[in-house]
Amino acid sequence: VVLPAAAPFGGLDINVEGCTLCLSCVSACPTAALSDSEQQPALYFSESACVQCGLCAATCPEKVIRLAPRIDFPAWSAPRRVVKEEQPYECIRCGNPFGTRSTIERIVAKLEGRHWMFSGENARRLELVRMCDNCRVDAAMSEDLDPYAGPG
Repeated sequence: VVLPAAAPFGGLDINVEGCTLCLSCVSACPTAALSDSEQQPALYFSESACVQCGLCAATCPEKVIRLAPRIDFPAWSAPRRVVKEEQPYECIRCGNPFGTRSTIERIVAKLEGRHWMFSGENARRLELVRMCDNCRVDAAMSEDLDPYAGPG
């Protein structure tokens, strides 16, 4: 059964390819219909808890969430479902997991050779993107990588 907009029940249509697992939607969801995992980067959805408030869609920086007003009785008794799951990216120095593989690879691809801070003799700064926050600070301090140094 499809309901009109502003319905109190329904699901979500999520463009999984566009989702970066930033989990902004999880933080915004007042009913915990959207949840995450402590074991690895993942997004879960429980339709029975969704009240179609739209906070998830309004909060999503990628704009990949749409409300899907409906009544789906089987979904009400179903366990939460995996919307998206990814392997974490491991720090190139210490091996600790941080972020998601797709996000780190996308950032590196966007910066590599396209921004003066990550081109030419500064290309080694890309290694900082591939490090966890602790190793990144340590590398910047010990290897004299001044993040405020201008081009030239």
